[in-house]
Amino acid sequence: MKRLSHPARRTTLLIALCAVSAFGTTAMAQFAPLMARPTDLPRPEPAESWRLAIHDGAESNGTISFRIWLKEESPMHVDVPITQGESEAAIANATRAAIGARLGNRYQVSVDGSDAVVIQAYRGSPEFTVELLRDTARDVDVAVAQE
Repeated sequence: MKRLSHPARRTTLLIALCAVSAFGTTAMAQFAPLMARPTDLPRPEPAESWRLAIHDGAESNGTISFRIWLKEESPMHVDVPITQGESEAAIANATRAAIGARLGNRYQVSVDGSDAVVIQAYRGSPEFTVELLRDTARDVDVAVAQE
């Protein structure tokens, strides 16, 4: 077997290193997300009352997902299934029913003005935080704010 000259060995080694690093870089390439994930954002401060304003009717089936943190307790996940063609009022009522069933009798969950859900802690109930995790129903916008 014929040995390669010093420059030829160096060239072969450099090509091999470039190939290895190119494959490693491609396999490990990551792209920055377009928007922050809900778990990356700081959790809002707890409050005694929250308003979930529903805007526009559903142009597709989907799900609205919320995370509710009761102070000093584990978070709860609430999914609200949405059907294409549902109005703001129907979505607000479905949201009220789903969140009310999950929170139980320590909180009052009501619809205000047909398109907003208001969640209030009864006296002695812990403050809480509401986060919108995702909304997959097209054209349905949900604004979450402390009252």
